[in-house]
Amino acid sequence: MFASRLNELFQYTGANNRQVAKLAGFDRTNISRLRSFSRTPGKNSPTIRKLVTGLYLYADERNELGKLCGYIGANPDGAAEEIMDQLRNWLYEGEPEEGRKTTETGTRPGGKRKPKMVYRFFGERLDAVMKLTDLSNTRLSHAIHMDISMISRFRTGVRTPVPGSDVPGRISSILFERAEISGKLNGLAKLMDIPADMLDEEALHAWLFDEGTIPEREAGIAENLLEIFDSFSAETRLPLPAPEESVTDDISQSKQTEYYGKDGIRSAVLRFLFDAWKRNAGLLLLYSDEDQEWLTDDTDFFMRWATLMSACVKNGTRIRIIHNVDRDLTEMNDAIKSWLPLYMSGMVESWYSTKKRDPRFSHTIFLCPEMACIEAFHPVGTEASGIYHYYTDPQILKVCHSGYESMLASAGLLMKVPAPSVNDDDSDITIIQNGLSVATMPEELVRSFDEPALYKEWTMIRDAFLSRLKKARVNECVTLSDDEDLFSGKVRIEQQNGIRELFYTPEQYALHLRNIIRLSETYPGYRFYALPQTPFPNMRLLIADDVIRMIHTMRPELSFGVSHPLMCRAFHSYAEGLMSQYRMDRNTLRKMLEGKCI
Repeated sequence: MFASRLNELFQYTGANNRQVAKLAGFDRTNISRLRSFSRTPGKNSPTIRKLVTGLYLYADERNELGKLCGYIGANPDGAAEEIMDQLRNWLYEGEPEEGRKTTETGTRPGGKRKPKMVYRFFGERLDAVMKLTDLSNTRLSHAIHMDISMISRFRTGVRTPVPGSDVPGRISSILFERAEISGKLNGLAKLMDIPADMLDEEALHAWLFDEGTIPEREAGIAENLLEIFDSFSAETRLPLPAPEESVTDDISQSKQTEYYGKDGIRSAVLRFLFDAWKRNAGLLLLYSDEDQEWLTDDTDFFMRWATLMSACVKNGTRIRIIHNVDRDLTEMNDAIKSWLPLYMSGMVESWYSTKKRDPRFSHTIFLCPEMACIEAFHPVGTEASGIYHYYTDPQILKVCHSGYESMLASAGLLMKVPAPSVNDDDSDITIIQNGLSVATMPEELVRSFDEPALYKEWTMIRDAFLSRLKKARVNECVTLSDDEDLFSGKVRIEQQNGIRELFYTPEQYALHLRNIIRLSETYPGYRFYALPQTPFPNMRLLIADDVIRMIHTMRPELSFGVSHPLMCRAFHSYAEGLMSQYRMDRNTLRKMLEGKCI
C-alpha cells in the first residue's frame, strides 16, 4: 500500500524523483527503491521523514500546498509539521501493522526518541560548538583577531571564512583549546557524532569545514569579491605620489627597443604609462595572458603603476582591457581587486577573451595607438627571462592595432560601469539586500509617504517586478528590521535616486510585510528569504542568469555589472548556498511575518 500511494502522489503532483530527492536532501535512488515496492521503511524512520519533507517542499515551491492538502485531507493553513505528519499518515494508511514494527534506527513501536540534531551548515556547527564551550563572539573575535560583527555573521551563516585563508585553522584551534580547558571534549565528540578517542583538533577542523557545510570554492571567491566591494569607498584612497615621482629619468628618457624579464617589463610599462600621461593619450589597449606576478608581487612597483594609471584616467584616457577567460577564478578575482578604483572611474572597458588560451605560449600586448606598443610572445614558464619588444614605428603600431581589434572582435563584456539595468529582463533573479524593496510595497503604503517622486518611481519598479513574476522566478534575501530600530524611527525605505530619505513607522512596516505575505501566496515564482543579518551592509546584489549587478548603497553611483560566465556561476553558487540555509515554506513564512506585524 505504501509504494502504491507514493506512486499515486507522484503522479498527482507531477513530481519526479530528482526534484523531490534534491529537496529531501538525499540521493534519488532512495526514492526509486521506495517507489519500486522493494522496501518499506518504518513510518518514523529518517528516510521517510526526509521523503515527506521533500514532497511537502515540492508542493510549496510551486505554491500548490492547497492542492496537496486537499488530496490527502489535511488543513492547508496548518503548520508545516502538522501537514507533514498527516502526509506521512496518509502514505501508511492500509499498511499492515507489522510493517511498522521497527524503524531504521531500531526504535521500538511507541518508544519515541528525540530526533538527533543535524547541523548541515558551517554556521550551525560553529554556533553549536561556541554554545557548548560558552565562548562569546567577543572572546573569539579577540582570539582570532577579527571584527566581532564578522563572527556574528559566521554564526548566523550569512558569511563564511575566505577560502585559502588562515582563518579556518585559527577558529578550529581556538575552539578545540576551549573545549579542552573547559572539560567539554566528551560533549564535543557527542556533538560531532564520533567516538571520544577519535576527537582531536584535526577532526574538529574537518567537521567544521566539511565540504557539505561551507560554500563551494567558487561561491567563496564571489563572497570575497563582495566583501571587497562592500568596504570600498571612493573617498578612501591610498596616498599616491605625483606622476613625476613615479619614474626615474633613465626610464622616462630611454630609447630602448627590447626589455628583458620581470624587471624589464616593469621598466617598459612605467615608460609606456608615463608617456601616455604626458601626451594626454586618448586610449590604451591592454591584453596579457601571462602570470601577473610582475604586477602584483612588488609593492613599490604596484604603487607606481597605480599612480600612473590613475593619472591617465584623470587626464581622460580611456582604457580597454581584455582578460583571459581561462584564468583561474582566484587570478580573476585578484585582477578585479587591483583594478576596482579604476573601474569605478567609468573610464575602463573590461572584456574577456572567449577563445582558449594557447597552453604553449603566452602573449602580451600593451598598445597606445600612434604612440607605442609593448609586445611579447613567450613559451609558457620562460617569461622571467623573456624579451619584451617596445615599438614606436607607426607601421608596426598599425599592425599591432589590427591584431588587438581582432582579439576584441571575439571578446565578451566582463564588467560594465555603471551596472546595466536588469529590471526589464525576463530571466530569474535573486536579490540580496539590507531591507525591504520598493518593488514589494503596496500602493496604500507608497501613498502614505505623500511623496510624488516616490509614487512615480514605485509605479515603474512595481510594473517591471510584476511583469517578471509572470514569466520568471524572483528570490528576495532580505534582513528584517529589529524592533528597537523600527520603533525609534531608524528604518528607512530602500533609497531611490533623487528622492529624500524616508523612514517607516511600525504600522507602515507592517503594511509592507503583509503585502509580502500576499505576494508569496499569489505568485508561485516569488520566494522571500528572511536573513538574520545582512551579509554585506553597504551593498545591494542582483543576480540574473548571465549578469550580476552590484550597487553600493551608500554611493548608488558606485555600481558595476559582471558578465563573465565563471564569475556569474560563482555568484549563483553563493546565492544558492545562502537560500538553502534560510529556505522556509510559505505557511511558516506567513506565520513568521505575521508575528513581526504584531
